Amino acid sequence: MLEAEDQDELTDINLKEAPGNHNSKNISVYSGLILVAVLGFLSYILYLQVQLSVLLAPLAFDYKEYTKFGVISDLHLDLKQTSTTCQWWDRKNYTHYESAYGTTGCDTRYNFAAVTVDSFSELLKDIGSVDLIFNLGDLVNHYTTNFVKNGELISNATELFQSKLPVPIYSTIGNNDLPEDYLQPINSSQFYESFWMKISPLLNATAESLEKHKAAETFSSGGYYTIEHSARLQIVSINSVSFSVRSNVEISSGLQQLEWLSQVLSDAKIHKRVVVIIGHVCPSLSLFQISRHKPNRTMLWKEEFTHEYNKIVSQYTDVIKFSLFSHQHDNQWFVKESKNDKSETGYVSYYVIPSVSPVYENEPSYSIGIVDNNWNLLDLLFYFCPLSFYTRQDTDPHYLFHFSFKERYFFFEDTKKSFIKDMPIKNEHLHNLTLNLLNVNDMQNTYKKILFNSYQLLYNFGGVSPYQLFCIMTQNTIQGAKDCLSRYSFEF
Repeated sequence: MLEAEDQDELTDINLKEAPGNHNSKNISVYSGLILVAVLGFLSYILYLQVQLSVLLAPLAFDYKEYTKFGVISDLHLDLKQTSTTCQWWDRKNYTHYESAYGTTGCDTRYNFAAVTVDSFSELLKDIGSVDLIFNLGDLVNHYTTNFVKNGELISNATELFQSKLPVPIYSTIGNNDLPEDYLQPINSSQFYESFWMKISPLLNATAESLEKHKAAETFSSGGYYTIEHSARLQIVSINSVSFSVRSNVEISSGLQQLEWLSQVLSDAKIHKRVVVIIGHVCPSLSLFQISRHKPNRTMLWKEEFTHEYNKIVSQYTDVIKFSLFSHQHDNQWFVKESKNDKSETGYVSYYVIPSVSPVYENEPSYSIGIVDNNWNLLDLLFYFCPLSFYTRQDTDPHYLFHFSFKERYFFFEDTKKSFIKDMPIKNEHLHNLTLNLLNVNDMQNTYKKILFNSYQLLYNFGGVSPYQLFCIMTQNTIQGAKDCLSRYSFEF
């Protein structure tokens, strides 16, 4: 497609031809441009046919009778966005295609946030109700740095959730939810108390349940809490923004939260409860920052917190069923080898859930998780909205089924479909799947699957080889990444 400046250059070209050939030359030029346009259009139609044939393929498994949970993340609600403009860090008053629902390159307009919640609600009529929903943070749009305005945005988002989604919604705090991005405010208790007042009604929890683990108290002091969703399942929401390399939280305060986490997991094990951990910033390396050549932001957590967190969760792999993070606006997973206090080798893993906000040129997405009766993770289903397509067609946007994690990444035959369907996705399975990036026979196949499922293809995978991707997905410390990359003749 020709950019505007290229078109201007074509217009200004002074063709030096013989007088008799003037018309024939012009016809030749125009014919060539028309041919290019036609070929481009046909290529685009073919591309859409291929994409839609994949996107609209039916789900291989029927999960209607299974226990399910929903995940919505990085809403980044922008109430100031108009039908043609939005605010973004490098494009103030950025003008886009006119649309009532916004477009990629901007945060989420309220109209589209309503479409997302409506779509989620309608989906549950088809696939069956969810037991609970996880909101993984960043309700507020980027670069809103005002205590009152943040509060208004959080209120609008939570009211929208509550109006359409009548199940418990467990929230965690994101870096943009804070009045100053990543920075804990001086009056942190006041801010956390205000935030808690907005998200706690979504929990549908009894006063007894909230009091048992002093949820309001721990959230007011540091933005984290735990609640027993049922006699068997306990939700742990950590304030992982406090662990960020960009946070101003004192090391001692961060370690205090990790001591609390260790005690919560220990109590859960004693009382034979299973745990799901939710947070915003993942304890991993950042593909996004690596692709932008930002070495000071490659590590998402400070090393002190990463090492301590690794040590804690390694002791409770039998208690923690899975961990969900977001922040990177993309679909990823990370799996790390670990050793418990008995020196037994195991693995800890984290899933990163894509965002509703299309601000990084990604298409909006939400997810549905499938679990068995013991809350072992069976599958993750991803739904997305091709917002850029709907914007250009000037039609109302809709969410489409994108893919099943299990169906996409784990090979199965028809005769084994029921077995695969009920097989939990364990940390060892994720480790073996990631090892395929080193397998010469399967390397490109796995790599292409990861690329295809990325919602930020242009940002995250420019120039990253399968070996580099493997190291990023299996290491979450600088030294670990350096050692891994050096084995494959790469520098960090």
